[in-house]
Amino acid sequence: MTKFYQGLGLTCMYPENWNVTEDTDEGKVLGFTLESPTAAFMTVTEYPWTVPPQEAIDEAGAAMKAEYDELEFEPYDPALEWQGEPLADCRATDVRFYYLDLLVISRLIAFSLEHRTYLVQIQAEDRDFEGLEMVFKAMLVSMLQSVKSDVD
Repeated sequence: MTKFYQGLGLTCMYPENWNVTEDTDEGKVLGFTLESPTAAFMTVTEYPWTVPPQEAIDEAGAAMKAEYDELEFEPYDPALEWQGEPLADCRATDVRFYYLDLLVISRLIAFSLEHRTYLVQIQAEDRDFEGLEMVFKAMLVSMLQSVKSDVD
């Protein structure tokens, strides 16, 4: 069975056995996290339209560098489409690091769409990442298909 989360101007489909939490500040939702039973997760954060996708990725990468040692960054092509066309302003990178003797993969994807910039972080231990990659992609595609324009 599938559940749906609505917030930040989008709807995200996710597996029913995953948990959702919101990041709020004074009642305003700034982002949300969908977490699997195995601790893999996808976090979505909204940035002001004025923040370019690469800047959002750079900020996330800097925060990770402050938290973890020996990070490896590798460019990634997410090949995301919206309305049948590739997203023009989309950036992504894979980050690999060790945590408690486990290799962790964190994929950072940022894009601007409908006067918003979003940063999506998907992360899992490397053995789980490959198995969940299609689930993450389906969740991301469901978000892109649901984007609502602020101009109604």
